[in-house]
Amino acid sequence: MPGHRIFIILENPKERMEYVRFFEDLGFLVDAAPDGSDAVSCVIEKKTDMVIADVATPGFSAVEFLKKVDEAHIPCQIILLASEPVVEHAVQLMKLGALDYLVKPVEMEQLELSAKRALAVLKQKKIPKRASLSSGKKVKIIARDKEIQKLLALAARVANSSASVFIQGESGTGKELFAKFIHEQSDRRDQPFVAINCAALPENLLESELFGHEKGAFTGAISRKTGKFELANKGTLFLDEITEMQFHLQAKLLRVLQEKVVDRVGGIEPVDVDVRLIATTNRDAKKAVEKGEFREDLFYRLNTIPLVIPPLRDRRGDLEILCEFFVQKYCKIDGRDVKGMTKQAVSLLNDHPFSGNVRELENIIHRAVLLADSDLIEPEDLMIEGIESTGGMPASYSFVDQDCETQPVSLKEMEQKMIYTTLDQTDGNRTHAAKILGISVRTLRNKLNEYKENN
Repeated sequence: MPGHRIFIILENPKERMEYVRFFEDLGFLVDAAPDGSDAVSCVIEKKTDMVIADVATPGFSAVEFLKKVDEAHIPCQIILLASEPVVEHAVQLMKLGALDYLVKPVEMEQLELSAKRALAVLKQKKIPKRASLSSGKKVKIIARDKEIQKLLALAARVANSSASVFIQGESGTGKELFAKFIHEQSDRRDQPFVAINCAALPENLLESELFGHEKGAFTGAISRKTGKFELANKGTLFLDEITEMQFHLQAKLLRVLQEKVVDRVGGIEPVDVDVRLIATTNRDAKKAVEKGEFREDLFYRLNTIPLVIPPLRDRRGDLEILCEFFVQKYCKIDGRDVKGMTKQAVSLLNDHPFSGNVRELENIIHRAVLLADSDLIEPEDLMIEGIESTGGMPASYSFVDQDCETQPVSLKEMEQKMIYTTLDQTDGNRTHAAKILGISVRTLRNKLNEYKENN
């Protein structure tokens, strides 16, 4: 799916953002709108491959939209959603050219299947795939920090080489953005950028996803599957959380990097591939090697070009410009008219530890844009509790224990205390706790593993 452009038309901001993130994770170039006022012109201008729209969206007439798309001879596949489906209406829309008519709530797996079906229809019509990131919106890495600027300069300098890049940094620091930036700056920019999260799939599925399989290779393999390496041929393969990969798969990955061939599961003949590999981890890779969890030879093969992204707490000078960027971004997505933030709100953010880094900041600002009652975000709109605004980054904080005695603790200790307290309040539910803390479940898991190792 990488490189295909999709346009999402949904009024509900939370639902719209969920769809945007889901399809961005699949590799789509995503545009979104809360209404259908400029839907046709947007599809024509941006040469959209696929549209997902709720038939109840304000300013959107599914009938008129389908007719205009057909009249303009736009090779675009349209998936329509409805909360209260009417059979006659659905039949009419399908006759006018809609690919699918789905009843809400729609499971993401069902959406993905519809999207794959749409791409298959496009392929049958011999519509060339636009795999270049440069054909869509440019990757934006917002930074004034000197260290980030140095990393960007290094990334741009090595972009045209075939050398592997190993990006390390905490969750939420923007490792995937750096990977996309490198791809966009390279001479492979017009070829696919294919991403896969090594921690998101079970071992048996990950092997098949990466290397592909032949029909009958195992139970359930009813047809040949092309792996991510083959899909990324001539382009870039992005392996997220590579230190979570099982040891025997690491050996197979090493062979691909050395020999530039892929062995499909159940295959007989190796398949030649030309892929630029970019890998990331939020762990200390050298420690993983020392513990025997990650192959040393693979580490050195990946680490040809090492990039270590600093956490947000070490680049506080970027905080205000990041806030400005996210305010503008979500005002556009959600149709809001927020101009900026009060000094008190900025001061409160300056005091926040940001264990979830830029991703956590983005979630906070998105929420604040939706909650703001005026054209400026106030401290209460941020919904950050337990930290007083002092206008700076103190060396330590005071945390009130249950016995009400105030004790000075370090930032790291306060973070750990907040996480354990939140887990207690949610009866150990990590998903709920992560949501309250404003971090991902993966970040929470990694923090808990870190505390366990240090005890």
